Amino acid sequence: MRKIKVTRKQYERIVLAYRIGGFLAILGLLIGYSFLVGKPIEFALIFLPYFATKGFYSRQYHASSMKQCLILSIVIFAVAITLTVPKDFSICFSLLFGVLIAFASCKVGNTQAKIKELLAFYEEATRPKPFNVDTCTEAELIDRCKELRLSQENTDLAVEFFIRKTKQSAIADRLCVDEKSVTMRKQRLKQKLNNQD
Repeated sequence: MRKIKVTRKQYERIVLAYRIGGFLAILGLLIGYSFLVGKPIEFALIFLPYFATKGFYSRQYHASSMKQCLILSIVIFAVAITLTVPKDFSICFSLLFGVLIAFASCKVGNTQAKIKELLAFYEEATRPKPFNVDTCTEAELIDRCKELRLSQENTDLAVEFFIRKTKQSAIADRLCVDEKSVTMRKQRLKQKLNNQD
């Protein structure tokens, strides 16, 4: 199958048409259902206040797909149409039902947003941090050396270099080597310890 390239503006138009089509499908099914149960006026008295008041709320519940949105909307409004009392008894009940549906959608939307924020925070907190010899503790450095199976001599040198911050000239004197060799060894150890492969 060949991919078709579309511009951002064309994509937004397609999405808008898809949403309008979904809305009209829901509206058509609900109007048909309201006539089927003999409550078309009650449906209008629920649906209009719902749309009038949902703009007052900052967030609304959003299903993860258009299919879920269609099913959920149809079920909620079909139940509301079925449960509402006939207009002969009370018009206010139907009006209140629409406002309550918008309010409930807002509360569920806020909860949905908080759950997403908590999940993002949890993922960030549990993501393993890359090892860094400049910010690690002595215990973390020793564990990293064991993980990489470094010799005891290299582990002791790593602690001297990165934890105790011993001068390279002092280490060179103790090992009886040139200071340049100690500098190169420090760089190799740092590279090996910080490498995430």
